[in-house]
Amino acid sequence: MKIHHNSKIDRIGVQAVGEQFERAGYIYREQPVSDYGIDAHIELVEGETVTGKLIALQIKTGLSWFREPISQGYVFRGDNEHLKYWVEHSLPVLIILHDPETHFSYWQSIKTENVIRTGKGWKIIIPENQRINPGMDVDLKRLVNKLSAHKSYTISSIDDVSHGLAKRYSFRVILNKEHTQSKIIDLIKDLTIEAVNCEYHRSDITRNHWRNKAAHVVWLLIYPSAEDEANNNFICQTEWFSEFIPSGAEPMSIGGEEISDRIRVKWNYEYLTWARFNDDNTTDKETFIQNVLCLTNNICSLVAIIESALVKYDTKKINFLELSNILSRDYAHIDKLYADGTNLGLSPYECKSASQKFQNLIASAHNIYIFFGGLGKNNDRSEENLIWNIRSQLSSFKESEKEFRFKVKEIQ
Repeated sequence: MKIHHNSKIDRIGVQAVGEQFERAGYIYREQPVSDYGIDAHIELVEGETVTGKLIALQIKTGLSWFREPISQGYVFRGDNEHLKYWVEHSLPVLIILHDPETHFSYWQSIKTENVIRTGKGWKIIIPENQRINPGMDVDLKRLVNKLSAHKSYTISSIDDVSHGLAKRYSFRVILNKEHTQSKIIDLIKDLTIEAVNCEYHRSDITRNHWRNKAAHVVWLLIYPSAEDEANNNFICQTEWFSEFIPSGAEPMSIGGEEISDRIRVKWNYEYLTWARFNDDNTTDKETFIQNVLCLTNNICSLVAIIESALVKYDTKKINFLELSNILSRDYAHIDKLYADGTNLGLSPYECKSASQKFQNLIASAHNIYIFFGGLGKNNDRSEENLIWNIRSQLSSFKESEKEFRFKVKEIQ
């Protein structure tokens, strides 16, 4: 049986890369049986002391991996299945390109910020100046020595939902690092106390009524990440009702388990399911921006027709029936654009604000036509009322479009 040429080249590369890492002062461990996309590990060394800090390596050997040179180095292309595995790996992952003729080995870390999406796949630039040598030590230490957050949580919003009978607060909290369940429970207790003594007031009325008084009700929503908060996927929700809450002012309980005096927590057992769903259905930034701009331009073209027709109606060039016919004629088109706009998938985290503005835009555009097609067509509204609705929704659309385009410029 003949040895496959590529297999031989790969073995030469794995051994050569191992020698280079060991000369640079690292401990190199080849995988006896190739892992899925991982050929070896290196362990960082401090002086004469092993650290236990590992980095995974994927090694590619041969001139075929150097066919796409650019000014900065070389382009490596891969499939999404491997990318997902490497990005989610428990260890930092390096991609190594080994040139068997020059004996140079070039590296790059597989991190989201280094990856460039290409539609069906992705690419990453392997810098020509990133070779395996002792000069890479600081870079590798940064990969394994992740900075811990100064504060373990961030209060993303405080809502004063008080009324005349009870002082009430709702906190949304984002965790800045991984927490064990016991740590989350301790955090809930601390935050509940903080909320009970909160002195934020949404208006002068609530300030004058509830200043310097303890809260009667506290709700917390706990999110493992900022992206989870943007998608409203909390890990748990909590409640605390004071024993001094006035009769008749008790809210309906969310249930859950009591973890402390009057504090109840309800864990979201669907969190991981929704987190995976959100991840699988989140579009990339380029696709999101292109889709919403295309839909917005199409909607604006339709709305411009209605604006022109409304001017003709105001100047008595067309009557109300003719205006209604234009709206009825274009209803199916705007309804389709509205449906397309609500089925784009989840926007990436960076685009959440723009996405919200876009949803406002398509809703106000659809509302211009709502009484001239579909279920809204059969109504007893007067001409005066229908004209008022058209003008009102046109005004809302114009404001929404302005806000949306401003948000898009912020993220472009």
